[in-house]
Amino acid sequence: MNKKITKLAGAVVFLILINIGLFSLAAIKLTSFWISWIFIHIAFLIFAGILIFSAPEQRKLKFAYSETAVAAYYFIIELIAGYVLLTYFVFIPVISFVIQTVILAVFLIAFFMLKGMNRDIDRKEDAAKADLRQFQAILEFMKDVQSQVDYSAPYKKTIQHAYDAISGSQVKSSPAVYEMEKNIWDLIGQLKKEVAAENEERINALCRDIENQTAERNRRLRMER
Repeated sequence: MNKKITKLAGAVVFLILINIGLFSLAAIKLTSFWISWIFIHIAFLIFAGILIFSAPEQRKLKFAYSETAVAAYYFIIELIAGYVLLTYFVFIPVISFVIQTVILAVFLIAFFMLKGMNRDIDRKEDAAKADLRQFQAILEFMKDVQSQVDYSAPYKKTIQHAYDAISGSQVKSSPAVYEMEKNIWDLIGQLKKEVAAENEERINALCRDIENQTAERNRRLRMER
């Protein structure tokens, strides 16, 4: 909250300085002056609003392509354009209006395209996190089954091999293997029941199935690279 107040106070001071500069440039306040004045204030308010009130941008895009940076570019370009237009096109307000409207339109297009890119990055990051949680759950489930096996059980090594196959797999997932991961989960659930019943034959068969399914999952993921 204190940071926002500090930024807001800084923005107010900067806006006052801009107005002092603008009013000192124009002895006579013609239509072209007020057009530039309005557009410069629009640009400043957009930039200040994004800088002060938007959540911090934690994107994979470089800062140069962040929403804050694009708003800053727009403000700087508009400030320069406004100064040039109110100085050299003081008697041609139509040109001043058209040029600054085009600058604003270009900014809005770029800004909303960037927001779309950021939303796409968010979706991909959320999907990656969901994949990670899903595979970690499979690994934890298999680890739980493994912990229930007595050290002297004849099928302990078989279960250990199945666990190693899963733990050594690629963590990153893909929609192409979601169904296969569900099958692995179901097989581990069956394995847990058979371990409780100490059914060695079924345990060996299920462990082979888990290893085969895991190997096929890994093969498909490699093919997607």
